[in-house]
Amino acid sequence: MKLGSIKGGKSKIPRNKNLLRKIAAAAISVAVFLAAFMVINNANTAARDTVSVLRVSMAGGIPEKGVITKDNVVVSDVIRREHTGDMVRADEIGEIVNKFAARPLRDGAIIHSDEVVDEIPKKNEWLYRMSDEMELLTIPYNHIEAGGDILTPGDRIMVRVIFVEDAPSGGPYDDDEYYSPYAGRGKATRTEILFNSIEVMDMLNNRSNSIYEVYREVMRLSEDQRQMVLKSSEFIKSIVPRALILAASPDQIENYIQYLNATGHKSLLVTIMPRHENMIILDQLPTLEKEIESWLEKQ
Repeated sequence: MKLGSIKGGKSKIPRNKNLLRKIAAAAISVAVFLAAFMVINNANTAARDTVSVLRVSMAGGIPEKGVITKDNVVVSDVIRREHTGDMVRADEIGEIVNKFAARPLRDGAIIHSDEVVDEIPKKNEWLYRMSDEMELLTIPYNHIEAGGDILTPGDRIMVRVIFVEDAPSGGPYDDDEYYSPYAGRGKATRTEILFNSIEVMDMLNNRSNSIYEVYREVMRLSEDQRQMVLKSSEFIKSIVPRALILAASPDQIENYIQYLNATGHKSLLVTIMPRHENMIILDQLPTLEKEIESWLEKQ
């Protein structure tokens, strides 16, 4: 009887354990099913919760300064959690039709509000802000001798003239080759200030292209396109100045004419004045300035 009771007891223990395991497995299966159902249900709900926006629908995309019409845009839905406030909604199509693309827009890209402008951007827009009393003056510039890549449109500079001319005569020691201050040379160097403080409106590269416009073109590019341009040696060459365009008064231009008519060897010395916030074009986009400095260092 004792052996039977022990055997009977042993046979009951596995059955209880198996039952508990089955119940636990069933509970876990139900929990996993419910979790999966909730995830799928939420995903379906989110997929149905969309916002209608406008996308570009034009082979090759809309070029910079291209006109946006009803024919080159299409309505498309995006999930609300992926929607951002700067996307142009479908009900805002009347606000962008017959306006212009501020930068190239790729086919299929969502249109953002900062990519649409009311009018075509003006070339050399700083010309429209100049005073009526000022004139543009172009002078040669050697970037290696005057600040390297530091100088940019918007900076103010001081310009000095260095003359090498015949030395004056009539001194007491002019006839003595040992005591004359000009012995063996017959030349004297003189320095005068040509422009005390004058603004650099633009600079020209070796192709006589506006460097200001080169910067502006890079600013209009998308981020991936901008990275490609900044990595190119062609871009670095395009921002190396060969001449400066200055906003000069009539008196300053008269001084420059006298400098041109002066006899003897002469050259210009350009020095950069202190810079203030938001006075140069690179201050408008600090990220671009960092990228340019990085690539210049690598070059």
